[in-house]
Amino acid sequence: MSATGADPTVAVPVASIIVPAYNAATSLEATITALLGQTRDDFEIVVVDDGSTDATGTVAARLAEQHPRVRSLPLPENRGVARAREHAARHSRGEYLWFIDADDRPEPNALDRLVAAARLGDADVVVCSAQFVDEEGKRRPIPAPELAAPMSGRRAFRMLLEGQITGHLWNKLFRRNLVDAIEFTPARVHSDLAMVAQLLAAAHRVTSIPDVLYSYHLRGGSIIHSGSRRAESLRLIDAAVHSAAGRLDPRILRTREYRYFRFRFIVLSGVKDAVLGPYTDAERRNLVAELRVLLTWRSLLLPVLAGDWRRLTLGLAAKVSRPLYRRVLGIANSRAGGPTQVT
Repeated sequence: MSATGADPTVAVPVASIIVPAYNAATSLEATITALLGQTRDDFEIVVVDDGSTDATGTVAARLAEQHPRVRSLPLPENRGVARAREHAARHSRGEYLWFIDADDRPEPNALDRLVAAARLGDADVVVCSAQFVDEEGKRRPIPAPELAAPMSGRRAFRMLLEGQITGHLWNKLFRRNLVDAIEFTPARVHSDLAMVAQLLAAAHRVTSIPDVLYSYHLRGGSIIHSGSRRAESLRLIDAAVHSAAGRLDPRILRTREYRYFRFRFIVLSGVKDAVLGPYTDAERRNLVAELRVLLTWRSLLLPVLAGDWRRLTLGLAAKVSRPLYRRVLGIANSRAGGPTQVT
């Protein structure tokens, strides 16, 4: 199959598996091999080399030459994962889209189970359970909600705000007409959440699979990595979720769920980024001052009502002073056995 287009003589696949890849030469082939071993075969794999500086593009092109179900769509320069996904989605052909990462491992029957659930429930979105796997092999579950029957997209969106559905893309299958209608928010980090919020808000029916069908392999531990500045991405995500909620029902913007979502994800994640990220002293001061405007005493009631004492402690410390926040964050990390993600 050609690198840039689909063969019109080949039947339209049931699903397109989207794999953005940036400097993933050492892991990409193993991931594609695992995908080719899925228990159903009516799918295509669309790999986008996002302007890599290693041999990712060469690996992707070779795999496309060797396997008719693999397509390689290279980008001439690095545009970020959101733009890479958009490029792949616009050139994909499947009835359903599944966005995965270039170094993870779905179960061999994952796609079969996801598509079967979508069809059985006439669902636009299917959420499955997954797990994080760290570098030592320790596993942490990411449970999908247990449903007696498919739920509305509105209810699924509320569950996203509440944290019962995560903002990860890779444990979800989407009907492609939903994807065609969203904006691919160009956040450099956490762009999954912006997409998931839009897609759930647009869905009519959402169903779930309680079984673990995907393993996400953690590389490097902390949410804050050297060279990562997240402030602009968090602003973009905040705007995307606000817009999705407003289109679904403006009343959601006044709910406790929405306000607590902003508190834990936008405000607390923003404080952590401002304090630990690679900013100048002046940038750091400005970011902290901007976030403290949102970190009101009223907002600190939200973790109290949720019984979330860890986030209450972090919020209080951030409200008082940066040095105190650093100490509290360090204590929280040590008790958790490593870096913690405030979201």
